[in-house]
Amino acid sequence: MGKYIKCLGSLLVGVLGFLAVGIGVTEALDPYVWPSAMLGLPAGIVAGAALLPLTHLGLTYWEERTATGTASPKTSRRLWATVAAILGFLGGGGLAMIVLSTQAMGLATAILFGGVPVGIVSAVLAAYFVFHRNWGHRSKPESVIR
Repeated sequence: MGKYIKCLGSLLVGVLGFLAVGIGVTEALDPYVWPSAMLGLPAGIVAGAALLPLTHLGLTYWEERTATGTASPKTSRRLWATVAAILGFLGGGGLAMIVLSTQAMGLATAILFGGVPVGIVSAVLAAYFVFHRNWGHRSKPESVIR
């Protein structure tokens, strides 16, 4: 698969993810939040921005596995660090948003001023720890002396 096809495919998936999540969140929150697009657009941007590198690395990983039977360690590290970053963003940002939305502030404020910054920090930390993990180079335990 060519480099340009992977880039165009990733861009297409990112745009479709942006549209699906943005429109879905906007429509789901329309009865509850007046400017629901204020929450739908950032959610769509985050989804599109997450799907773009995830799709590109997923296609690269799949291409290497079908060609050689295994993916390179560099591609594996990048893919799993990206997955960890997405999960870290959702976990840390979601938890911060839930905690802040129970306080005396609105949902939009909790998301934009609490969930997003905490999500970014937790995403960076999760990706760092997964990327610098010792992949398959663990020392074997010494045999037990009897």
